[in-house]
Amino acid sequence: MSFLLRRSTPRAWAGWRDLDTLHSRPDENPVQPPWKATNSSRSVWLEGNVLKINDGLSTPMQLGGVSYWQMPFTQNWGCQMDLNIDGNIIQEQFWAACISPSWTSVAFTDLKELPMVAIYRGPFSGTAAVVILVYHDLNFHDLLAQSEQFSGLMNRLTYQLRILVDRDRLLRVYIDGVLRMQYWLSSSMASGPGRRALNFLNQTSAWSEQRNFILFDQPSDFNSVAPWTSVFYDDFNRADGSPGNGWTTQGSNAGIVGNSWSVTGTSDSSTGLIRDTGVTSGIQRVEAVVGGNNGPSTGADASLVARTNATASEGVSANFYSNHIYLSHWTGSLDSPTWIDYMDTAEVPVAAGATVALCCSVQAAWVEVNGQIAVMADLNNRVTLTNSWAGLRVSRRSSTNSNSWNDVRLLTR
Repeated sequence: MSFLLRRSTPRAWAGWRDLDTLHSRPDENPVQPPWKATNSSRSVWLEGNVLKINDGLSTPMQLGGVSYWQMPFTQNWGCQMDLNIDGNIIQEQFWAACISPSWTSVAFTDLKELPMVAIYRGPFSGTAAVVILVYHDLNFHDLLAQSEQFSGLMNRLTYQLRILVDRDRLLRVYIDGVLRMQYWLSSSMASGPGRRALNFLNQTSAWSEQRNFILFDQPSDFNSVAPWTSVFYDDFNRADGSPGNGWTTQGSNAGIVGNSWSVTGTSDSSTGLIRDTGVTSGIQRVEAVVGGNNGPSTGADASLVARTNATASEGVSANFYSNHIYLSHWTGSLDSPTWIDYMDTAEVPVAAGATVALCCSVQAAWVEVNGQIAVMADLNNRVTLTNSWAGLRVSRRSSTNSNSWNDVRLLTR
């Protein structure tokens, strides 16, 4: 059932199809390989070339579903199918695709602490969401992230579900071709060699249906843009005061202090420092050293900013705050921004003296800490591609200053 297969060093590519008109076969009850039921008590069968998982009420207090016998080879991979599910509105309802180490290890204990992409509807709700769910034990699970609520995900409506994974960490979920959810997997939940199997679970009160199944490796959607070329550099090694040197300041209470760009006032503030790079391709990199006058802060955030305009009314930012890195976009202005987070991570504490970078390709943005990618997101066409300004931001909150910035570089391809 493979549609593409190449085994070679150093790279292998593969893909498989099933449950479509080219791979039709007689009904099976129970289902046969390349599928394997994940709970011996839960019925999983093939009917009319449709894969069906019985409802969650058929095995109370047990997870149940089916796994597929192959897994992708590379760190950039995906899965696609047509999905049809239903469930009552009284109880919690969800159908999930769990990324797991093995298609043969399917007991509940094998799926604990693993990421599940789920179509989820809460009790007494008429709408559903795409969520990232993780079980800690059979009676306790967390929703790590979720999309907006919308209709059409249950109620026996068929739609295309597409799951894409880049670098084994960036998880994106599409419904009928529209990006509805993205999430940066923690290192403990990331997929990897031998950890790209998929187990499908049905915990709704009705049987689920899967058609037109595809599992595949693919080239990354976020290709490297290196090597970078410097557009501008400033080390701030000059007298305290206004930065000058072609910079535009948005807001007040910031300036050069101790050869770094820093908060200077004693009242709460947010201040931007930007300049025109002349880069209108969207491919920008802002790189700076953390610290100088003020080190990392747990009370106020500092930012690298890219793809903004002369008034800084929108852009992409990497916000550093309380051992978190937030990859965001903003609207309004840098002295009074409204943040909308794409992604965040607390796995990479940023120390004074660290070199951090905010990078933008046409489609994606990512943050590097000392040369290693810490978090990444699909920009989803939310920020104007031709915005050519970039720079920095500092802030003060509740008598606490954000970190200062030193040795800033603006680069492009």
